[in-house]
Amino acid sequence: MLALASQPLLNIGETAMIGKLGAEPLAARAIGAALTGAIYWVFAFLTFGSTTLIGHHYGAREFRACGEIFSHAVFLAVLGGFFIASLCIIFAADLFRLMGAAPAVAREGIPYFRLVVASAPLTLVSLASVGFFRGVQDTRTPLLVAFFTSGLQLTFDYSLIYGRLGAPRLGLAGAGLAALAAQLAGAFAYLVIFFVSRKTAAFRAFSWRFSAADLRPLFRIGQDLAIRTGALRGSLIFATAAAARMGAATLSAYEIAFQLFMLCSDIIDGLAVAGQALAAKFLGSNQKAAAYRMGKILILLGAAAGLFFTLAFLSGGGAIVALFTTSPEVMVSLSGGLLLLVALLQPLNGVVFVRDGFLIGARDTRYLMWAMVIGGLGIFVPISWLSLRYGWGLTGILTGIGALMSWRLATNFHRFVNESWMKQV
Repeated sequence: MLALASQPLLNIGETAMIGKLGAEPLAARAIGAALTGAIYWVFAFLTFGSTTLIGHHYGAREFRACGEIFSHAVFLAVLGGFFIASLCIIFAADLFRLMGAAPAVAREGIPYFRLVVASAPLTLVSLASVGFFRGVQDTRTPLLVAFFTSGLQLTFDYSLIYGRLGAPRLGLAGAGLAALAAQLAGAFAYLVIFFVSRKTAAFRAFSWRFSAADLRPLFRIGQDLAIRTGALRGSLIFATAAAARMGAATLSAYEIAFQLFMLCSDIIDGLAVAGQALAAKFLGSNQKAAAYRMGKILILLGAAAGLFFTLAFLSGGGAIVALFTTSPEVMVSLSGGLLLLVALLQPLNGVVFVRDGFLIGARDTRYLMWAMVIGGLGIFVPISWLSLRYGWGLTGILTGIGALMSWRLATNFHRFVNESWMKQV
């Protein structure tokens, strides 16, 4: 869980620093983050697919197969990363125009986005590496690397955004350079650990020959997870575009609310990752009863973690908003019951995320794919469009997020209770 906490804390810290630059840089960061988030989460199968497959082989004590899956995941990461980075750098201006960015927002955001997305091959290698270490039940290594890279990026953010510690003042572009440097350090650290550490020696006893047959299991899970995540991130991009057309202040307020959602969901995702890795290990060693018992415990832990965030948001709402922005327009956009709505949704988030992780570990990815396609594109996107069309504003978009999470809770809970996931192994 601590490793997952580093990313939302990094996002919170960076968003707070950029928020002090004004509404336009924060809005530009929101669009850039939505685009890069969609890219990286579509490729999140490199993490989740690797964790599930490697976890099954690890449970069966097939260490060579674990290393082979990791090598193929790295191959896909480098190839896919260069392809995505090239396209996004070339069409950055078109993407911001498609997102409805105002000229001032696009002027700030395009250089930032190009710098961030240039690190795509490095980021995807890190995602594949995280999947490997989680699959072999080593959560300490991702923890150390995550906090190292997050600390490095926050230091560079402070230095390059504001021109401190002898660096030039680059504003939002400085945040892009900080992200690029941190991703380079992270990918390098993971690969050095894998190829040098004694603990990974048993997993390195494989040949580097690549074949379609070896890639097929990863592609099967990857296809389901890519479509599932693409539906989620696509619906979030649509919501960001809707908020952008409501004005820079509303978009900035949406970015703050979204980061609060992500703070909760990413930290709770630590429980989901543990559930995924353990489910894969138990099922790989044919311990289905143990997997089911662990799944029931996860539900309680997820709800408790979500309730903790509810209480934190309710007690510190004003201070939380002040941390992100001093803009009166943005503060007004977050006033009323919006923070209350964000807070009350957190226990729901907690149960949904841990249940997702468990089902991924059980290889029940096809079911998750269709449930997300229906929820994201059939529920959240229409509500976001109606919010723009009829002036419901940020309240409507956040209500759409609540409707999506309610749908995911209902579908995931039904799947777990009827034990259909056991048939996927």
